[in-house]
Amino acid sequence: MMFKLSVRRFFAAASVALLALWPLSSVPAAAAGPAVIFIVDTNAVFAQSKVGQNIRSQFEDQMKKLAAEGKKAGEGLQADAKKLSDERALLSQEDLQKKVAGLQKREAEFQQSFQTKRQALQLGVQRAEAKVEAALAPIFAEILRERGGTVLFDQSVVLAGGADLDISAEVLKKLNERLTTVEVKPVTPEELRAAQQTEAE
Repeated sequence: MMFKLSVRRFFAAASVALLALWPLSSVPAAAAGPAVIFIVDTNAVFAQSKVGQNIRSQFEDQMKKLAAEGKKAGEGLQADAKKLSDERALLSQEDLQKKVAGLQKREAEFQQSFQTKRQALQLGVQRAEAKVEAALAPIFAEILRERGGTVLFDQSVVLAGGADLDISAEVLKKLNERLTTVEVKPVTPEELRAAQQTEAE
């Protein structure tokens, strides 16, 4: 491969507080008391879910296509460089410099093109992940209501224990029932430029 992508973890390691999703008016005043906490391993849920595996499969397929494009373009540049090296004795210094500059320009354009495609695919994956996160939020709230919970934490912030409080299996079951596929589509050049401008600011 000409390059490698580093895909960010699908969900940030942070606690998930869901009281905001659960109207306080639905909780009897007499029920006020210690928080009832549950735990979910969002990374495991995503990795094991049908939609998570679908997103990963699409990403890998598209990366293979990018790698094939990169290999073909790279081999073309190498062949042209070798040809130029073989012909250098037949060229004037001025012509040689022009051809070298032209080759360098093509190489730079090639690198820029694949960098752009890589970033576009990364943002496409992030958009797909966001759709899964949107599907998970009501699932979290629903299970908390069913179990009488008030707060949900991600497993990544739990230092020890909590196995009996883990609702990951329930979350996974509901997610698989509600969402199995999400299209991974690289963003458009316009969207990519807008995202880059936002990052720069």
